[in-house]
Amino acid sequence: MKIYKTLLSLLITCGVISSGVMMSASAADSGIYNDITYSSESKEDEEFKVPDQISKVGNSSASEAIAQDENVSASAAMLETPYNVFDIYDAHQKYVKLHSGDMSMIYKKAEGIDVSYAQGKIDWKAVKDSGIDFAIIRAGFGNANKYPNQVDTWFKYNIEEAQKVGMDVGIYWYSYALDVEAAYNEAESCYNVIKDYDIQYPVFFDIEEEKQKRLPTSQVSAIIDAFCSRIESKGLYAGVYSFSSLLSSNVYQQVLDKYTVWVAHWDVAAPGYAHDYGMWQYNARGRVNGINTEVDLDHCYINYPYLISPETYVPDGTETDSSEQLFPVSMDKGKAKGIDVSVWQGKIDWDKVKSSGVDYAVIRAGYGDLATQTDKYFEANVEGAEKAGIDCGVYWYSYASSPADAVLEAEACYEVIKGHKFEYPVYYAVEDPSIAALSNQEITDIINAFCSTLEKKGYYVGVKSYANFLNTRIDPSVYSKYDVWVAHYGVSKPAFNSHFNMWQFTNEGKIDGIKGYVNCNYAYLDFPSIMKKAHINGF
Repeated sequence: MKIYKTLLSLLITCGVISSGVMMSASAADSGIYNDITYSSESKEDEEFKVPDQISKVGNSSASEAIAQDENVSASAAMLETPYNVFDIYDAHQKYVKLHSGDMSMIYKKAEGIDVSYAQGKIDWKAVKDSGIDFAIIRAGFGNANKYPNQVDTWFKYNIEEAQKVGMDVGIYWYSYALDVEAAYNEAESCYNVIKDYDIQYPVFFDIEEEKQKRLPTSQVSAIIDAFCSRIESKGLYAGVYSFSSLLSSNVYQQVLDKYTVWVAHWDVAAPGYAHDYGMWQYNARGRVNGINTEVDLDHCYINYPYLISPETYVPDGTETDSSEQLFPVSMDKGKAKGIDVSVWQGKIDWDKVKSSGVDYAVIRAGYGDLATQTDKYFEANVEGAEKAGIDCGVYWYSYASSPADAVLEAEACYEVIKGHKFEYPVYYAVEDPSIAALSNQEITDIINAFCSTLEKKGYYVGVKSYANFLNTRIDPSVYSKYDVWVAHYGVSKPAFNSHFNMWQFTNEGKIDGIKGYVNCNYAYLDFPSIMKKAHINGF
């Protein structure tokens, strides 16, 4: 069944073309653009507080709870109406831009830093010799055209000395903009500072100020679009930088799809940002030879030097056309948010479940080796979920003691689920204490018997159990054939040693429409697309 997963390989893209935003040239500058902004810039000491995993599933977008600043103009408030302000390029145009040229050159892992005046005088040769591939250099902040002292005092030294030793460079501009006019002026300021330099990485708009976080989503999106579209109108490659929480909750995805994304999230296995990104700032307290202070550390996954200047790019053999082994899997939100239910949840109000933000449900079809052991709420749950617009998968709970028993369980499962269409896999839940008494080989044979039987009938099949059981009781060969749904609670990432595409992260979720606790999950593949394109699971 792994073959079907390659259908998603073209979905990872990084939007880069945009159109301009019209804006007035006469609005007065805000009072924040003065000398005190120089000392007020600060990369946050820690990631913004994000709602816990249960509330992410059960609540509507966090952006709805962000208070509007009392000074936001009426025109900004109008942007909260149906989103039709920005030019949204279709997927083909974005794809053509990213994949122009040689596909085998698109992705490349590189290690970098980002620096400003705060790092003082840097020995760039020592930095280069330490293994750093690129540097994103602060050019300045605010409206430096009006306040020239807001050009970073070490910018000229940093970019010239870095390039002397062969370091690839990009730019970031720290923003204080609270409206599109201010963002436009910041873009003009940035361009005037950097226009005489060759730049191999994007020009990033750094948006993270407290006042900006309190703006409505429409205003933040308009500010980002104003800066980035103006930078790209100058022939440069624009991107946006911020913390994962702001990018996830307070920017329209249509805007983020237009530009490359550099996400900041520290001390985690993967950034808590569920969409495409090209760079990840993973550490704010790094130490690098040649720099006497702590410095931000970054992973890059997109081959920006090639995309920006393909005609002058010299390959080094580390480029690839696949992102699969480069990007860490996001452990926070995934592609979709889901629940799994059985008779234990009783009667469910599926419309309320849908309204709470749940995308899919994995429903217990039954257990054991008899079709009469159907979960008594199975049909009602499938019907209710489908009517509410919730995608469905199923699981069958095993008590098998031999491969022959597992085949009977697979046949029983088939009798219950045939005639239905499922956007998510059919999972074999192997977690009963009775199974734990068997040998590893017996357990492996049981799983293979169940899964192969249903796979032959046209189903996308996976195995579900707890992380420790998956690690220690099942032969890893199973994971190369069938998908994995891992259960591990109270952790930032499940402690499973192989690949998985669904994570049951809590058994104490609270969801509108369900009385009591419910299991909550994240899915990391676009399963509905896989099923429909491959014509499996009843499609």
